[in-house]
Amino acid sequence: MTRDGAIFIGDVALDEYFAVDEWPALGDKVWAEPRDAELGGMIANAASVHAALGGSTRFLTTMNDGQLSRRLLTELNEQGIDTGLCLVDDALADSRCLIFLAGEQHVVITPRIGDQRFELDDASFAVLGAARSIYSSIGDLRRLRFGSLSPAEIVRGIRAAGARVVLDLDVADLEPGDRELIGATEICFVNRIGFDRLAAGDAPGAVVAALLAGGMTQLIVTLDADGCIVHNSDGQTAVGGIAATVVDVTGAGDTFCSAFLFAFDRSGDPTIAARFANGAGARATESLGARSGVGTVDDVLDYLRAAGQDTAALAAALLPGVR
Repeated sequence: MTRDGAIFIGDVALDEYFAVDEWPALGDKVWAEPRDAELGGMIANAASVHAALGGSTRFLTTMNDGQLSRRLLTELNEQGIDTGLCLVDDALADSRCLIFLAGEQHVVITPRIGDQRFELDDASFAVLGAARSIYSSIGDLRRLRFGSLSPAEIVRGIRAAGARVVLDLDVADLEPGDRELIGATEICFVNRIGFDRLAAGDAPGAVVAALLAGGMTQLIVTLDADGCIVHNSDGQTAVGGIAATVVDVTGAGDTFCSAFLFAFDRSGDPTIAARFANGAGARATESLGARSGVGTVDDVLDYLRAAGQDTAALAAALLPGVR
């Protein structure tokens, strides 16, 4: 059976930007300078990166059928992303995200849009199970519905059908039941803040060992400019970061995770994938907008070469005809 690309399950939104001199404390008042709005959304950002790199990409969300929703889906289609799996629920509000830029960091505020659910039927569940990879966030995996199954049971069912389930855990904003859901996934990305939350005071090595023993095959802890650490059955591998001139970190994590998935699918080598993802993520920080990480494989390799990196092994693994 030839598996068909990656399906990204989650949000697409209009990102509304504001710049502040510094993030205020509670009770403070500050001026915010409006910036141009950009099309964003954590999972849609990742899907856009994957499609631009050359990966077969589909997208599933539930949203209203209003003007903004149609605009967002049209933009995804124009990037080569198939939105045929998307669902409609007119009880939901428009999908927007407020992003405040402060120095080299940002604060993201996401208004709730209502009781968003991803209702699967037999046909759509079969489509997910036939994909090569399913990519989502913890909040979006919680929204999966299929008959009487829990989200964790749905994820295990998708994996049992042969698809890889990939989780961007990000800062690990956990709710009851999430640990079972996390443990059901195959590849998990989490940043250093999220890993500390996930560990909840337990020894980091014990946390990693438990996840790998439970069926996870790759746990990647991202470290911002310091790169990442890849944990798998071979042990742990630290991959150094790339120095960047940071303009906006919005979407850099989404870019890293999606670029890793693309490169891992192409190469089967987690170290190759991590090196490529580090370059893609760093490149994404040097422009404004959550989609600044969108680019081709050559774009990322050129960026890495300019940063003094040897890209011969990456090119051989990721570019057709290069050996």
